[in-house]
Amino acid sequence: MKNMEGSSYNDKLDRLDRCAGLKKVDRVPIGAATLYFPAKYSHISYEDMYYDQEKYKNASVRFAKDFNWDAACMLRTFETVTLGLSLAGTDPQNAVNTAVASVLGGGFAHDILKDNYSSHPGREIPSDTESQFKIKNPVMTSEEYDEFIDDPFGFLNRKVVPRVYGALEEPGSSQSICALMKFGMKLGTALDDLQVFTQEMKTADCPPWYMAICPNPLDVLGAFLRDFDKVILDIHRVPDKVHKACEALLPILLAVGKATGEISYQLTGSRRVFFPVWYNSFLSEKQYREFHWPYLKYLCEELIKAGYTPLLSLQGTYDHLLETLLELPAGKAIAWFDRTDPVKARDIIGDHMCIAGGISPSLLIGGSVQEIDLQVKKLLTEMKKAAGFIFTLPFNAIGPAKIENVLAMTEAVHRYGGYTQP
Repeated sequence: MKNMEGSSYNDKLDRLDRCAGLKKVDRVPIGAATLYFPAKYSHISYEDMYYDQEKYKNASVRFAKDFNWDAACMLRTFETVTLGLSLAGTDPQNAVNTAVASVLGGGFAHDILKDNYSSHPGREIPSDTESQFKIKNPVMTSEEYDEFIDDPFGFLNRKVVPRVYGALEEPGSSQSICALMKFGMKLGTALDDLQVFTQEMKTADCPPWYMAICPNPLDVLGAFLRDFDKVILDIHRVPDKVHKACEALLPILLAVGKATGEISYQLTGSRRVFFPVWYNSFLSEKQYREFHWPYLKYLCEELIKAGYTPLLSLQGTYDHLLETLLELPAGKAIAWFDRTDPVKARDIIGDHMCIAGGISPSLLIGGSVQEIDLQVKKLLTEMKKAAGFIFTLPFNAIGPAKIENVLAMTEAVHRYGGYTQP
């Protein structure tokens, strides 16, 4: 495999930070979240990528060395977020460790706690099928909003945790105590593994695309408590309660963002904090501005004040909402687009905010090397006119991509991404 242009770990961190700050860089950086492609590249199953820490580490390091991106993220799933939030009122540090356990430590939490959110390769689904995360049944009814609003932590502990985790459905039982003990023992190992993994990725000169995470209130209601469709109905039926629930969640989620941001900075030097944003595609501009954006904006602004860089993963389409991003401080956040055309976004926010985007993943799966080279060249010709641009891909979208196509994309970013220095 042809060697790419090299940069040190710190060079890459600086390049990404300068892009986020709308400052001049030598070339367009490339970074993305891609758990499944490194598994394919190393010829291991998705099950191994989730459950075998050594194979996970080796596959990630091999990918990092061979492709030499400026950043990559191989984080896994989110099933322990609810348990972590339930602990935040009494033990913040343990709450953060618990919340990120499945994200950083793989599938052990799923096996021990038996959550009903996720289906994992080699468990509920075949070993080479991508993990799936979806609330199967609402764990909070519309009649329970008031109880949640009055005592969020108590409600999470009393009602939500037993409904989410099969092993914890009878609080105080021997089954529940045993599961929590197993989880606690494994959590310590997972945190140790994280430090080893981080050091290996540093040696491979690969900073994380992100490690920290800050969920937002409306998406937490939809993804972890109610259901996406039901929250949309709630907006019409009980709008005041949706607002109050979001307000109750704000300080909890801000604490998660700051705590994981500090973990990320101490371990990796990166201040980027991942903000997954899902509801934008399902709401009108009016609904978004009323029920979603105010809380998301507040969290972004508070993390910016604390010295972190929000990485807004704007999944689905964001075309009708682009002007909202002009309300955030200039040069302090990154807009990572999924289906919105980066060139269209550049025309509206290109002088105000760093844009992250790229070519269609379908091209990497079914296209040719020549097509990819042409499309990357075309995109970079336009996007180098923006004040800051990072080449990336939609979240975990290239598992089945052809290896030669991902290589061609990487080489093309290096070939056409250079800036002429003054």
